[in-house]
Formats: sequence, structure tokens, C-alpha cells
Amino acid sequence: MLTRFGLNRNLSVLSATIFVNVFARFTWDPLLPLYLRRLGASDFEIGVAFSLMTLARSLFSIFGGALADRYGRRAVLALPMFAIGALFIAASATTDRALLIALLVLANAFAALQWPALAAMTAESAVNDQLARAYSWIEAAVLIGLIGGPLIGAALLGILDIPGLIAINGIVLLAMGAVRMVALRETALTARGASVHQVRAAFNANMLWFIALMCLEAAAFSIVFGPFFAIFARDAWQLSETDINLLFSLGSFASFLGIGLGRLTDRWGARRVVWTNALGFGIAAAVWGIAPSWEWGIVPLLLAFGFAEGFLIARQTMQAEITTKETRSSVIGVIATISGFAGGIAPTLGVWLIILGGNAAPFIAVGAMGLLMAVSVAPIAKGKYHQDAKEIHNS
Repeated sequence: MLTRFGLNRNLSVLSATIFVNVFARFTWDPLLPLYLRRLGASDFEIGVAFSLMTLARSLFSIFGGALADRYGRRAVLALPMFAIGALFIAASATTDRALLIALLVLANAFAALQWPALAAMTAESAVNDQLARAYSWIEAAVLIGLIGGPLIGAALLGILDIPGLIAINGIVLLAMGAVRMVALRETALTARGASVHQVRAAFNANMLWFIALMCLEAAAFSIVFGPFFAIFARDAWQLSETDINLLFSLGSFASFLGIGLGRLTDRWGARRVVWTNALGFGIAAAVWGIAPSWEWGIVPLLLAFGFAEGFLIARQTMQAEITTKETRSSVIGVIATISGFAGGIAPTLGVWLIILGGNAAPFIAVGAMGLLMAVSVAPIAKGKYHQDAKEIHNS
């Protein structure tokens, strides 16, 4: 029955655990910049903190990719979650902002190990080669968590406050790590690790343009969906913490529009869908940033969320098409590490842009990045999917 809807065991387990993890994380994550302010951090310190977390979330992906190709996807998807859970529990117990940031940076470093394995297992578990459908299930799980988490977080803030929500998140991660270790089935059964020559050979002209696309994506997303979402909503639109959580939840709900756009990839091709959504995202983000109030900015904000989701599904499909099973996790890890520099620098850059041009400046810069994303996808030739998912499914 599940395969009828494009789901199998692995996709079901991944979707379920991702939903629970994201739900718990986003009861408090959108308010982290304001919590750091409460602990005495300046806006510049917040920008640096998010830069460090973004860098950590990406830079260690290169090791996670190599580990997933050598030792398999399942262990890399499960074991780091125990470390992240313990670090979150420790973070909930401190009011020292420097220690809190250090613990969260370390947690993001462990999270980085998982991303290449997640992308690879999703592609290799796709039913009937429907890559976009497989990624859309993962993204749907994320979005449901993004919608529900802030709503419940807003309701619980008066009872538990942010430290209590972080502690609960840590406990949840420990449980979900155990579920993944037991329930997931390995998709890289013959993995022995890709050679350096194989990985180097994978970086052809297609891959270089794809890296440029990923760098722009990382920078743009880390600004509008990072600390500046809350900072802009508070400083430009004068919203409360509860209102900001609700606004983020509403934006995440709008991202379901993007799932429909992303699924068009299986019919129209990844390039066309990536180009369309990158263009739409850039325009919407720029208009969002110049809106004087939430009443004027709500529509472009919702559109930006939707186009970003459509872009993400199509881009992940493209990523699977231009990589092979033997080197997929290693290549994805290298790309994530490189693009992580761009994503890590962006929050600090955003702070300087606010100083120079006001609250709208980072969003206008993201608008320009969206246009460049559309330009960078044009030279990427259509890749050929090597039937990995079909082989796994039939084995």
C-alpha cells in the first residue's frame, strides 16, 4: 500500500523521524536570536553565532559523506543523533551565552555528518525511480514539523520557556536515533568507500556550476530563514515572540505549495523547475524585505517559502541525477562543505548590510542571489539517473 504512494520502509522511517525531530527543534529554534539577545548578545554577536552554526552544519559534511560511502548510510544517519541529543540537554542547562553557542555549534557539526547520507539514502530508496516524489515525502515531513513545532512552542513558552523546550528536543533526538538504528535498512550494501580518483573525476563542468548554485542557495536561505527572519519581524514589523513563531509556522504551511511545484520535476525536468522557483524566490524575498508591515509583507513572505520549497525538491533531484551511487555521499559531502562557507558567511554579511542599508538590505541581497541562482542553473546539462533506486527497490 505504501509503495502506491511512493513510500517504502526507509522513506517511511526517515519521514517519521525527521518530522519528530523538526517538530521538537522548531518549538524553540525561530526564537533563538531573541533568546541570545535576552542573554546579553548584541546583533553582531548573534550574526557571528549563526555564521559559526551554519559553517559547522556544513563543513563536517565532507567527513559524513566519506563515512556513509565506506560504512553505509544507516549508522551515519543514527549515531550522530545521540551526540546531538546530549549536547542539546547540556545547552538547556546553561545561561552563559558563549557556552550555549559553543554547544549548539558542536551539535550542528554532528548534524552535518548526516546530510550526505540522508540525500543518498533518499535517492536510493526512491520507488520506481520517482526521485522528486521521494524527496517530496522528506520535505513534507519537514514542513509538517515546521508548522506544528512553532505552534506548540508558542503555546508552551509560558510554561517551559526556551531552555525547557531545548531539553525536550534533546530527549526526542536520543529516542529517534534509536529508532533509526533499529528500523532503517541499508541501501549501500556493497559500500567500500570511493577512491580519491573517483571523487575527483566526479567534479566535471556540471558539478562546478552546481556548486555555484549550492553556494548561492546556502547564502540566501541562511539569511531569510535564519536569524533575520526573527530580527526583521521584531525590528521592522514590531511582532512579539509568539507572533514570530506563528508567522514562521504560517510560512512553513505555505511551503506545501512548493511540494506541488517540486513534484513537477518528474514531469518537466529538474532544470526548468529549479530555474522557475529560483526566480520566483528571489523576487518574493526582495519584496518581503521592503514591506513596511506584516500586512504588506505576508504575501511575498508566503510566496518566498513556497518557491524555496519547490526549488529545494528540484535541486535535490538534480543532485541525484548528476551523481552516482559509488561516490554520491562523498560528492554531496564535498559540495555541502564548500557551500557551507557561503552559508556561514551570510549571517555576518547580513548584519553589515543592515548597518549599511537598514532592515531591508539583507532581503534585497537575497533577491539578487535568487536571480543568480536562476542564471547558474542554465549551463548544467541534464544528468542521467543510473537506476540505483530501482535496483535497491527490486533487491
